[in-house]
Amino acid sequence: MTKAAVLNLALLAAVAALAALAYLKPARETPVEYALSMQKPAEVAAVRIERRDAPAIALEKSGEAWLITAPFRARADGFAVRRLLTVLEARSRERLPAAELGRFDLDPPAVRLTLGGQSFSFGGINPLTHEQYVATQDAVYMVPPRHGAAVPAQAAALASRQLFGPGEAPVALRFREFALTKGGGKWVLAPPGAEASQDDFNRWVDEWRLATALSVQPYARQPPAGEIAVELKDGRKLALAILAREPGLVLLRRDENLQYHFAPETGKRLLAPPAGTPGKP
Repeated sequence: MTKAAVLNLALLAAVAALAALAYLKPARETPVEYALSMQKPAEVAAVRIERRDAPAIALEKSGEAWLITAPFRARADGFAVRRLLTVLEARSRERLPAAELGRFDLDPPAVRLTLGGQSFSFGGINPLTHEQYVATQDAVYMVPPRHGAAVPAQAAALASRQLFGPGEAPVALRFREFALTKGGGKWVLAPPGAEASQDDFNRWVDEWRLATALSVQPYARQPPAGEIAVELKDGRKLALAILAREPGLVLLRRDENLQYHFAPETGKRLLAPPAGTPGKP
């Protein structure tokens, strides 16, 4: 047998040995992960947030939408609520006895989040793993801090920033100096302004329908500086009060008792007539 043949046989034997070793070696154990809840996000119909020295925040599900019911009533931002619900799907590599809670900054907790019938108490941050301690169902877990960060300090952070809710389609907007109304399938501007097509009118109304504020706050009792009358497709009428034009537009929805704060450029577009000629309501 030649030296090359002997070398090839030796290499084959080595490969076979390595393959057998890999096959027979015990598989590395997968780290155990503990679920914080068996509840599914879609099953939750009520949310409650309790913080130290702050009013409780309550939300309820109505159909597919969420509503803030305390400390004031408002349409809730669905994305913000879904962020709250992600803790139901959290997993932890640690499950500790719910004893001596003070060492986890859980006696009492800074914030307690109740989803359906299960409560989650958020404590301190572990300095080594940078995970947050969460107590629920007689155990303490360690999860990424994003779950605690999703719990707002104020209810206004959960309010929908859209001026109009789903299904609220304006068919008339009446300002002090002009009005745009829809009749017979066409928009009519009164008094007539510069040349504007139906597409121009549709784009302008869509900007109102989709208007999203930078922030939403409960009404601060500021005297109004103007009024806008809105009629919706379903026949309802809304009264909007202009609380400020500068530096940004602030509108009050009287039916919700909430004020919507818009960016300066957005405010200018909303207050200008569809033809683009500057005007004041």
